[in-house]
Amino acid sequence: MNRVNKNIIGLIQYFYIYVMMSSAGMALPAYIGNDNFIIILLLMGMYYVFKRKTIYHLQTHFLFFIGGLFFSMLLIVIGSTLSLGTALSVTSIPLIVYTTYKIDPINYIQRLIKLIFYIALISIILFTATRLFGFNSFSGIFPHLYTSFYREGQVYSYGGFLYRFVTLHSDRNCGPFGEPGQYQCVLSVALYFILFRPNLFETKKRMQYMIVFFLTLITTLSTSGYIGMIILIFCFLQYTSKTVDKRMKYAYMIMVMGTILFLSMTKLGNDFMNTVVFNKIYENGQLDFSNSSGGARTTSISSVLSTIYHHPITLIGVGYDELRDMGVGGCAGFLFLPLAIGIISFSILFGFCFCQVFKYNKGFWDIMVRIFLVLNMGLGQPHIMNFALFIMMLYPYFIANSLKK
Repeated sequence: MNRVNKNIIGLIQYFYIYVMMSSAGMALPAYIGNDNFIIILLLMGMYYVFKRKTIYHLQTHFLFFIGGLFFSMLLIVIGSTLSLGTALSVTSIPLIVYTTYKIDPINYIQRLIKLIFYIALISIILFTATRLFGFNSFSGIFPHLYTSFYREGQVYSYGGFLYRFVTLHSDRNCGPFGEPGQYQCVLSVALYFILFRPNLFETKKRMQYMIVFFLTLITTLSTSGYIGMIILIFCFLQYTSKTVDKRMKYAYMIMVMGTILFLSMTKLGNDFMNTVVFNKIYENGQLDFSNSSGGARTTSISSVLSTIYHHPITLIGVGYDELRDMGVGGCAGFLFLPLAIGIISFSILFGFCFCQVFKYNKGFWDIMVRIFLVLNMGLGQPHIMNFALFIMMLYPYFIANSLKK
């Protein structure tokens, strides 16, 4: 009976993990409706919060933070154009991250990484097939997959529950997400746990996970992903904790050197670098960040800073709809969010999370890698409320406080 209960708990946690992952841009929210999805997240979160009266110290402390965050946004909802839906959406992410952990704290990260691993394998196989045989080679199954559209009514993607065929990014691996920027965030965080929390995994599995995540991250062709990879490599090589497996370190260095040689000495590698790097920052032989995603990032950051300078009242929180009406948007989600929910709510959210990063860590480089990965995502992607970032910031805090009574 005990074994049956463990299996049931495992299945429930896998289900929660999948729903939690879906919040980062998979098909489920669009399929059932975003508002319905947020309600489901909140109900799932509250159910396990009140159902299982365990880890009392952690729950009391964390729910006080959740309550303070939501109450701060509720005050802004009353006095500004911030919507209740946005407040609930922001609150739902840290809540579902905690609730999913609470179901089975010991196996939380292992199950999360395992699910990401299998999704990554599926994405590598299907992405490779589309590159070898053409994107339209799968057109026969497209009518049977969930279809999402642009606002103009054009098809944006097919699928999205386990893998997504995205017409706009047919040459990039988006996994089950709507665009590669969200996928790279999940993969980067997965690599963080493999490299900086090695005791959570068996050596053989760590090697398998690292190779698959590393290769999958390359196929996203995401600028943020490659910056994240550089952050991980640099911080990992500087990491001096005794828990680091030297064999893992050497294997990682060999993979990095092999990748550098591949990119610099093969035609395929050169074409790859032209697509990912040079075409984004060079124009007519000169350095120009106004192109492609490089331009989107710089334009987005300058747009937000200009809005703050000319309309400082936006720092109280005006909601996403009002910001779009003002023409503010783009990639810098870390700057965009304070204007949407207010600087006070933003400070509560990330102030609390960063505080836990500095308090619960394995040394200086463990702190730096987490902070830099969050900033990389926040300044390069529009959706900073990614579940993976909050797991990375909060997991050591969860573990440490679960042991307290």
